[in-house]
Amino acid sequence: MIWIVFAAMTAAVIGALLWPVIKSKPAESVAGRESYDRAVFRDQLAELDRDVERGTIGPAEAEAARNEISRRLIATADEPVRKPVSGFAWAAIAATLVVPLVALPLYLKAGSPDLPDVPHAARMADAEKNGDMAALIAKVEQHLEASPDDLQGWQILAPSYRRAMRWDDAVEAYRNIVRLSPPDAANISDYAEAQVMANQGMVAAPAQALFQQALALDPTFPKARFYAALALKQEGKTAEAKAAFEAFLKDTPADAPWRPMLLAEMQDMNAKPPALDQQTMANASNMSAGDQQAMIRSMVDGLDQKLAANPDNLDGWLRLIRARAVLGDTDKAKAAYKKALDQYAGNQDALAQISALGREMKIE
Repeated sequence: MIWIVFAAMTAAVIGALLWPVIKSKPAESVAGRESYDRAVFRDQLAELDRDVERGTIGPAEAEAARNEISRRLIATADEPVRKPVSGFAWAAIAATLVVPLVALPLYLKAGSPDLPDVPHAARMADAEKNGDMAALIAKVEQHLEASPDDLQGWQILAPSYRRAMRWDDAVEAYRNIVRLSPPDAANISDYAEAQVMANQGMVAAPAQALFQQALALDPTFPKARFYAALALKQEGKTAEAKAAFEAFLKDTPADAPWRPMLLAEMQDMNAKPPALDQQTMANASNMSAGDQQAMIRSMVDGLDQKLAANPDNLDGWLRLIRARAVLGDTDKAKAAYKKALDQYAGNQDALAQISALGREMKIE
């Protein structure tokens, strides 16, 4: 019975595709079309004369427009009559029929509806062999539900969440890593950074406390130093943030991967005040999560519009790319990334900073 249904559906689709070709008539002469075009161009010339009389268009502009309209009018008379393409209808019919004839044996071999579904257990068992990342993550999650104190499981899961930009899940994974591990600046910083990403790039008080905890364990740890300085900048403490960034830059090797972002933040502060002042932060703290999200997206869209009007703003492009990526707008982040590369083609310093951010945000 199912084959009868499939055959009927296929026949209906083929009929719908072929009907316009079958009922179509040989191409008509283009004489009618040419007559219509000439009439339109003559009306345009008459309207142009009326505009000149009314004074709504100057003599020079009118003469240029008249020449262009006249050129098009003459072109319609010179255009040869086009003949129908020989064999087009038969080619369309053949192409429409060949597709199902080729697809049917392939479907019977590999796509039969009688084939059983792949069981969930089998998919999980073969996840690693097949490179099924979603199944691998689900497999580890299932394991951790039964063994929540398995440190290695959380260490596998956290980077996977990070790559997928599942920041809320990443926060929970890193929290468990910190819970199950000896005090470590790297683990604590990763936990705090996941909170920042989940909070749309804002270094809130809980994350600040964690970065300070990491710095207490290792005062030179780069990630903690960067976000601690960024927190000062976001709070409007410009002088303190600038001093922290400058001290960090002094200790940063020339080939350090975080150096371009550090320079970008410093250039941003030198160019204008921090993106969010204390009053804005206070207002945002009283908003609901939805209102905060709307405010942030509005600010990012505003930055996008400013860059469209004035694209020579490297700091602005870096902020826009990061913001789009943090908000999860991957396509817009990639578009901004490409525009920034095009804008600064040939500027090796700028391209290095843009590329470094692209690698960091996984959009390069």
